[in-house]
Amino acid sequence: MLNAAGRWALQGSARSPLLAWPATEAPAAQAAAERASAARGCAVAVRAQADVDGVEASEIQRFGDAFEAALLGPAAHSEAKARRLRTEAEKLDAFCMIVRAASAAPDQQAFAQVGRAASKALQAKFGGGSITSAFAWLAGPAGQAALVSLLTGDIEPTGGLSIAQIVEAARLAREAEQLRENR
Repeated sequence: MLNAAGRWALQGSARSPLLAWPATEAPAAQAAAERASAARGCAVAVRAQADVDGVEASEIQRFGDAFEAALLGPAAHSEAKARRLRTEAEKLDAFCMIVRAASAAPDQQAFAQVGRAASKALQAKFGGGSITSAFAWLAGPAGQAALVSLLTGDIEPTGGLSIAQIVEAARLAREAEQLRENR
């Protein structure tokens, strides 16, 4: 869905709520989708959603003239924030790929191979790291903040993983870290 910052998001936040129109304003919503489609060069569709249970009021904002710019494209981040978000997205993608590969390893030998490859890749990209650090980062506050940034549209996946695959890898990392802590 489109958020108030003009980004596609799966969930809203107090800072960037999802934009919505009441059902009684369906023609206005369709007109907004047409303006967004023309400005963005891709089809933007209106979707009706009756079930909003569990969605906090701060996560949804009724569309008004003040949000017209969101239809045209995403709001620009400051250069420093854009750089931080780019790094966050790269780490999220790289660490999720490592967690997925490690979790899929059928035996200790395959796990060790994933570990060696991960260490080399993380050294080249981030100056160091391991399977353990990838799991810990994803399960920790920085990884969870990066996941929220992805879900709220501040960052987009940078590699070949879908949002669903990233969410699943983060879940695997949290479960593995909980098991490790309970040992």
